[in-house]
Amino acid sequence: MTREALRAVIDERVARLVARAAVKGWPIRADHCFLRIAYDNAVGAKWDTVVKPPAWRNLPLDRMAAALAVLIEIERSDGVALDADNAASLTWRRQAASDKMSG
Repeated sequence: MTREALRAVIDERVARLVARAAVKGWPIRADHCFLRIAYDNAVGAKWDTVVKPPAWRNLPLDRMAAALAVLIEIERSDGVALDADNAASLTWRRQAASDKMSG
């Protein structure tokens, strides 16, 4: 799959999750938050500490595919996976902020 095709699939999946989140009352409802969660979990860190923005252009294709897998799992689990994935993302972001302050 090309980068552009993979980006289109990710964008479509995010749009579906945003729509579902609004109906289900999930705590995460914004498209950029779903992308943050997907990209952070795909790389196991705050994504922009691994590659320069924008993620869709600079992440390796295997990590883009991993981000899509995160989104698929959130959708398949009807949001159950969202809490753990969001918590992991926020932890990596706190660590990155702490590293930046102490470095």
